[in-house]
Amino acid sequence: MLPERQSIDDCIGSAQSTRRLFLAGVGAAVGIGTLGGTATAQSTGLPRESGAILYVVRVEATQGVEYQLISGSGSELFSTRKSADEAFQRAFDELDEGGTVIASDDTFQFEAAATMGNNTHLTGQGSTRFVVSQTVTADDPAPAPSQTNPLPTGHDLIRVRGNNSSVRNITFDGAGTQLNNQAIQADDCAGITIVGNRTVNGFQFALSVTRSENVLIIGNEVLNPNWYGITTRGAPPGSDIDLRQSSDVTIARNRVSGMKFNNIAPYNVSNFLVSENIVFDGGHSLIACSPAQQGAIVGNVCRGLDTFAPDPGGEAGIEIEYKETHLREVMKGTKRARSYDITVTGNQVDSCPVGILARTVPADAESQQARETDRCYSFTITSNAISDATDAGIRIRSGADGVVATNTVRGADTAIDIAEEFTTAIQQNLNATRE
Repeated sequence: MLPERQSIDDCIGSAQSTRRLFLAGVGAAVGIGTLGGTATAQSTGLPRESGAILYVVRVEATQGVEYQLISGSGSELFSTRKSADEAFQRAFDELDEGGTVIASDDTFQFEAAATMGNNTHLTGQGSTRFVVSQTVTADDPAPAPSQTNPLPTGHDLIRVRGNNSSVRNITFDGAGTQLNNQAIQADDCAGITIVGNRTVNGFQFALSVTRSENVLIIGNEVLNPNWYGITTRGAPPGSDIDLRQSSDVTIARNRVSGMKFNNIAPYNVSNFLVSENIVFDGGHSLIACSPAQQGAIVGNVCRGLDTFAPDPGGEAGIEIEYKETHLREVMKGTKRARSYDITVTGNQVDSCPVGILARTVPADAESQQARETDRCYSFTITSNAISDATDAGIRIRSGADGVVATNTVRGADTAIDIAEEFTTAIQQNLNATRE
């Protein structure tokens, strides 16, 4: 029996309603039905669950664990005693015209990634669990003070490389591996839904997307990955798919905790919404867009930031940033290299050194020219509630043509800190300060 999905579908509907309010022209509402070929999508570029249904099951055989691929009619199509990724890859390959792969309520041990194509949907049942195998060990290039190298490395579990595809209702287990592994990594896709999943016990990047459009990441729980939780950065630094721009991205109603760096990081993204997430316990800014254009960060709860290797200006609950090291050379000096038209409103930010931050971080920390020429601009920071910011409630280290208004700041050493040397035309009005 498939799990109840009504709450997930409600999340999708709510997130899209909020998105329409803030981002004009993104698209129409989406209705996603139950599995089995009955689902529809009202807008192009979003998943349409139809076509064949295949099942992957784990069987305790006399000679050990066996992973079987079963057709919708009950026929066995493939089996292996090696690793689960072989069975899932065979299933994805069988669906050359699209369809759904249903994983049984079992634990599946992977030894490599399995790759999904166009119009392919993967869903788990109940306690479906995908587990990483350790590969080698390696030194973390950015170790935490308490960390002992070398660290165990792993591999990706699911790679999405096709349009109109989805991953639902699966627990992804890093098994203690901390480098070179991602639970779900989508690259160069359109119409991707990642919903109702859970990640635990490691991952350098838990849920990541690069150079994709029409992306929904909704209702997931991301716990204790090594570096990043949910991000459009998308791959280990230095890879050929890292830092490619995505667009039309919704990240909503997720719970993300225990990050070494950012909990939610929409990097190199345009036309985006980060809404109604609960994020806490991070090492860099809990929600950070860098660079990003024409998006909204709305109604999130952010708390508990324990800074790790902080950048100049401190780390924050929510951050709008231009950072030269987040750019490929082809983007530098272009409009897409700047952060602009970002709305930050209705968020609760507690117990972070800085509540909300806008800044420029040059590649050369000693150079101040970028703070004068590559500033975030046309941003709006309104109606946020910030408490117990030990450094500053709202800090604008660099920026132009921004609005900071109707925010409430309580228990901060400095309520609002605007660097006059590197800012211009920042409007302030009706901000309230409380002890």
